Amino acid sequence: MVQRTPIMLAVVFLAAVTAAVANATSPMANGRAIFLTGRDLAGRPIGAQRAPMRSSCAACHRADGSGGVHLPGGAVSADLRHAALVTHQKHPYTLALLERAISTGVDNEGKTLHPMMPHWRLSKTDLHDVAAYVQTLK
Repeated sequence: MVQRTPIMLAVVFLAAVTAAVANATSPMANGRAIFLTGRDLAGRPIGAQRAPMRSSCAACHRADGSGGVHLPGGAVSADLRHAALVTHQKHPYTLALLERAISTGVDNEGKTLHPMMPHWRLSKTDLHDVAAYVQTLK
C-alpha cells in the first residue's frame, strides 16, 4: 500500500497537468486570447484587410463585449453580448454570420457594417474560435 501511494499521486498529478494544458490550448481559450489581445495563443497577431484603428476586438467592444465605445466618424462600437446579437435580433447571429461579420464586415441582415469595423484576416480555425468565444459573452 505504501508503494502505491507515490504512483497514485503521480498519476493524479499527470492527469491534472494534462487537463490544464488541454484547457489552456482549447479553441475557447484561443478565441478569448484573440478577442482580448489581438493575438492567438501562439502569439501570432491577427491582421486586417487594412490597418485597424485598434489591435483587438476588446479595444473597441470592451473586454465584456458590451461595446458603446465612441469612435472617430461618429461610430459607436456594437454590443456583442448574447442578448444584443441573438435575443434582440429579428434574424439572430449564428456562428457563420458572426464569422462573416468579423471577416467581411457584413451583418446578419446582409448589410455592410460601419467602415470602422476592420475586415479581420484570420485562419479558418482562429476565425471560428473567436466567433465561438463571442457567442459566450453574456
